[in-house]
Amino acid sequence: MSGPLDLPADEKLRLTASDPSRDLRYQLWLGSGCFVLMLCGLLIALYALSIDQGLRQSLDHSATQSSRALQLQLSLVELRRRAEQALLENVRADEDIARAAAAVKDQATRLTISAHPTAGDESRQALGAAVDDSVRLYTRLADNAAIGRIEQDRLADTWRAQNAGYAAAADTALRDLLAALHLAIAGETARAADVTSFARQVLVAMALLTALLGLLFGVLAARAAAAHRLLFGRLDAMAHTDGLTTVMNRRGLDEQLPIEVARAERLGYPFTVVMIDLDHFKRYNDRRGHGAGDVLLRGAAQAWRTQLRPTDVLARYGGEEFTLVLPACDAEQAAQLVDRLRPLTPEMQTFSAGIALRQPGETADLVLQRADAALLAAKRGGRNRSVIAGAELQIALPLRVVN
Repeated sequence: MSGPLDLPADEKLRLTASDPSRDLRYQLWLGSGCFVLMLCGLLIALYALSIDQGLRQSLDHSATQSSRALQLQLSLVELRRRAEQALLENVRADEDIARAAAAVKDQATRLTISAHPTAGDESRQALGAAVDDSVRLYTRLADNAAIGRIEQDRLADTWRAQNAGYAAAADTALRDLLAALHLAIAGETARAADVTSFARQVLVAMALLTALLGLLFGVLAARAAAAHRLLFGRLDAMAHTDGLTTVMNRRGLDEQLPIEVARAERLGYPFTVVMIDLDHFKRYNDRRGHGAGDVLLRGAAQAWRTQLRPTDVLARYGGEEFTLVLPACDAEQAAQLVDRLRPLTPEMQTFSAGIALRQPGETADLVLQRADAALLAAKRGGRNRSVIAGAELQIALPLRVVN
């Protein structure tokens, strides 16, 4: 026995090729992969931004160090000038010289970069040692001048000659310190450039991979949506289709009939409902079996459908009862159609029919009740006949009989 539960071969193939549950699992995996890739890309971008920010800070610090280096050079010159001036004037300036030396060493200590605080430590120590040697030389010369070991007019020349080596050592240490700082900054710049380049390449690769996964996700989502639409369409058809005869069932009729009535009311054409009941169907079932009864119901429905227009509706109302919904059809035309259906019924089975032409303003329930009442009249009148309901429901007789 075939019914709406039996899918056509092409639909079975489509459902097999696109399994919604399998596609959903793939979508979950792909969605998780996209999320992980985007999270990794965000972390890499944040890391690259932190490296870039550190580089900008180093460059800003480097610009500050340039002014500090110039100030350190000026302090070294000032230290030498003060010592030489004090010796020329034969004035003890030990405290001034000590303060100037401390300022030089303090400035050398502050001449650093945050990324490499130990860069140039040896040069700072060499610079400090040269400054200490100059201070000690000044103290020795001042002490010798005080006791008369060195003549006053020779003090400045002696200072220049003996301090030249210390001054050269201090200048060399300062140059080495600046070179070490510049080297550290260059290393940071190169490292930041490498990290930025690597991050850019990784982000491009991850973006392409994410786009590919997103495309696959979209394809699977489209396939799943198509499969779901197909399944929902089948479910909707099963909900509104009789499983035995494959015509519309009672639920579908209850939903479709008010729509057709409203359309007929709006467009102003005649509208007829026919109730059909196979005569003595219980007796047929008892004599031949329920299987034969099912075959009869299915065969009758399929045969009748060949005589209907595309706009007509054939529904199984329940048991052996069927309902015809005939838009743009009056009672006479409906009676002629019913007469054409009689010889098409399998096994020479007869049926009774009640025909009701919708009256202006009449609802779907009322016209269906009148058709049912006309069917009851046809059955009481001897069966195997059609009865057209009158305009008034309460008038059961006389009823017109169509042989």
